[in-house]
Amino acid sequence: MVKEEVFVYDDEDKAVINTEVILTDTEQKMAKSITRRLDIRLMPVLMLLYVGSYMDRSNIGAALVNGLRADLKLTKAEEALVTASFYIFYTTLELPANVILKKFRPRYWFSLIAGLWSVACMLQALAKSGGLIIMFRSILGAVESGFTPGVFAYLPYWYTRDEVGARMSLFFGALPISVLIGSPLAAGLASVKGTLEPYQMIFIVEGAVTFMIAVLSFFILQDYPETCKFLSYDQRKLLVKRLRADQGLATKSKLTLKSTIRAIFDWKVLLFCAANFGCITGINTVSIFGPTLMKGLGYSSVRATYLATLPGALGVVGIIITLFIPKRIPLTTQFFVFQTISVVFYTILTFSKNGTLRLISFALSGLGIYPSFPIFLSWVSVNQGGIGKRLMVSAAIFTIGNVTGAVIPVMFTATYAPHYYLGNAATIGLLGLSILLTAVMVVHYAKVNKQKEQNPIDVSHLSEEEQILLYDDHPAFRYTL
Repeated sequence: MVKEEVFVYDDEDKAVINTEVILTDTEQKMAKSITRRLDIRLMPVLMLLYVGSYMDRSNIGAALVNGLRADLKLTKAEEALVTASFYIFYTTLELPANVILKKFRPRYWFSLIAGLWSVACMLQALAKSGGLIIMFRSILGAVESGFTPGVFAYLPYWYTRDEVGARMSLFFGALPISVLIGSPLAAGLASVKGTLEPYQMIFIVEGAVTFMIAVLSFFILQDYPETCKFLSYDQRKLLVKRLRADQGLATKSKLTLKSTIRAIFDWKVLLFCAANFGCITGINTVSIFGPTLMKGLGYSSVRATYLATLPGALGVVGIIITLFIPKRIPLTTQFFVFQTISVVFYTILTFSKNGTLRLISFALSGLGIYPSFPIFLSWVSVNQGGIGKRLMVSAAIFTIGNVTGAVIPVMFTATYAPHYYLGNAATIGLLGLSILLTAVMVVHYAKVNKQKEQNPIDVSHLSEEEQILLYDDHPAFRYTL
């Protein structure tokens, strides 16, 4: 057996925040080759896992209109809890799950939780009462809590700050794809006549698909650049060199109680969490309650499930558009454009009296809702001063942002059919709030960058650990507007 070569860093390899590494022509070519390999080997698996994740959580919408509500004789309170229970446990456990990810190997973590949530999804088919389906949904939420925030923190292990934004967009492009796959699949399964009820077929088949993806991920995903098996020794060394130069002390940040408290109670993080309410609510509404909204327009259960695919289809188009937007256009400008599209078309969907116009607006709302989410998260990600803080911020954003998932379902029960004005109005308001709060942060970041340029502060007297804990307050760090 050949012993794998291990590399270490000397003083020449050390870097500080925002230091540009100078590469030779050969190294530049190698760096591009490394990035392509990462894109081919890591991104497809992460996207497949996300397809399974969102498909398994959102298929409850199709199940409700295809027999679950009637077969289990759900009360109005149980109907709301069936969806809300997922988010109650999802939001409660996101933060501790992300801490666990920092302490365990990512490959084992991602494949394990994916396998567990796929089983939880399939177990929902066994529910014979409202209490049981709520219990299984709670387990599903608990297990899924460690995935998406974990990926948010995992990608910066492999990509520089300039590169991670496009990969975040690519990853979250799987979200509308999950709707494109899940909704037609659910509608097709609901049309099958057999011994199982339509909603049982949906839970079992879609859960089984995710289980196969979980097994696949175990054999393909890698833990860290230093131990990556599909890169050579020189490629691993160059990759880590670039990451250290790009993030400097950030790559050495570790989770401590002090750093955790500092990250979570940063007022900017709390504002980001509030802004994320709109992004999360918009996606959850069209993804989970799409069949409900379409049935409210008078369509049959199966046809409503098929029509729920439309925002996902337009969402994929929107994601593709973002991949071709020139880098010179700021992420915040892109966010404002796409989120405005969301507000406009969702408002028409809510208040128009024309059924055809409402259907078209429902579809076009996906053109803005789905792309704006990864753009927002990418912008948040590049404006943290270290991997440790980025890890905690990602968990906080998803945790607090998903709180709406425990509240909004109450507004989409049969009580508010067929127009669901309350839930739709809340969605529009939160979409608008995300635009307003993001604008506030742009103004603040521009002001802070100017202050750092005009009044540089010397922190050389601080220890390395103390400088790490400065995060984005480090005088050498510049916010991306």
